[in-house]
Amino acid sequence: MGKWGLVGLLYLLWTGVVAAKLTDLAEAPDWKRLDTFQKSITKYEFLKQLSAVYCPRESWWSPWIEIVENRVRIRKKAGLEDWYDLQFSESNQSVDDSPKSFQISGSKILIDPGHIGGEFSEMEGRHFAIGDDKPVKEGDLALSVALLVKSGLEKKGAEVELTRQNNQPVTKLRPKDFDDLAMNWFNQMEWLHGLPEDEKNKRIEKRKELYFYRVSEIMARSQIIKKRKPDLVLCIHLNASPWPDPEKKSLVSRNDYHVLVNGCYMGGEVAYDNQRFEMIWRLVNRWDVRERFIAEHISKAFGQKTGLPAFAYKGPNALKVGEVAGVWARNLLANRLYEAPVVFLEPYIVNSEAVYHRIQMGDFDGQKKIGNQMKKSLIREYAEAVLLGLEKASNKK
Repeated sequence: MGKWGLVGLLYLLWTGVVAAKLTDLAEAPDWKRLDTFQKSITKYEFLKQLSAVYCPRESWWSPWIEIVENRVRIRKKAGLEDWYDLQFSESNQSVDDSPKSFQISGSKILIDPGHIGGEFSEMEGRHFAIGDDKPVKEGDLALSVALLVKSGLEKKGAEVELTRQNNQPVTKLRPKDFDDLAMNWFNQMEWLHGLPEDEKNKRIEKRKELYFYRVSEIMARSQIIKKRKPDLVLCIHLNASPWPDPEKKSLVSRNDYHVLVNGCYMGGEVAYDNQRFEMIWRLVNRWDVRERFIAEHISKAFGQKTGLPAFAYKGPNALKVGEVAGVWARNLLANRLYEAPVVFLEPYIVNSEAVYHRIQMGDFDGQKKIGNQMKKSLIREYAEAVLLGLEKASNKK
């Protein structure tokens, strides 16, 4: 399908939101894909994963999911009495599905360097500079870390690919390709119609850019993952803290890390037909088991390598899973759409005093004195923490 054919399809999908409640650019789910999972999961397992990982409040999922004696009924379209019936397994035996290890050698691992970076970093909002210092671009840093992790894993016998090889988009589309979608969005946002003309244009342009770098880009990467069918996806990101004063950027003292798995779909998210399907798809594939096992080992490794504290969420958009500090479930576009076990990494606060100065030092061999300590470059420390976590997971028996 050509570029303009794809844009036309996306437009038709978007205008069909009334008939099928879908998130931006999403396709209507194919519920028949679940047929292969008939009688593959017990009622106990299903409810346990639903409440402990994927949707912790019954009030969030009960309008869309009905549990009956031998099956679960899932509403296929919002507002319609059209249900998919997934039959439960008849087995009464409890299944110990906890992995004993994750073997690096022979595994197919796909690394997803977060964002795009390069000339697109300002558009993404993943770019800042203080004075005449070199700008901090998350996409650039993520790619540098990803390349080091790739090299380290290949030495250990893994088959490794990246979703992107450089600071260029994977998607073939650009903001201008979303003119019609952005205008339709604007026309529905009546509260924006009273703004000055230049402000209206800014809002429309920002919406076009968001469709490009956030939604279309992640969707393009998800197609790579769907085709490759990896054993594990590692999403490489770095975190940031809100500026104390957005008008005058000043570095913060906070610095920490956390690791994410997919889960914690809130009520407004489960209400979307595609997100509801994607949640069930991940649940019946049991990807959460591998995600949490690997996330816990990597989280411990970050604590060991960096000496940083683990971050803890306070709002309803994240759910603590397991006993290891720093491991949380969140419903993000990438860890939802990527059809494989996904571990999403968020170490360091790039606009903290300690991390910012390390980024400005760039990459280097060996160690340099930073404050009162000798440290490796930030990207090498990051990569080594990931490799250590995977190595520990591989040696676990």
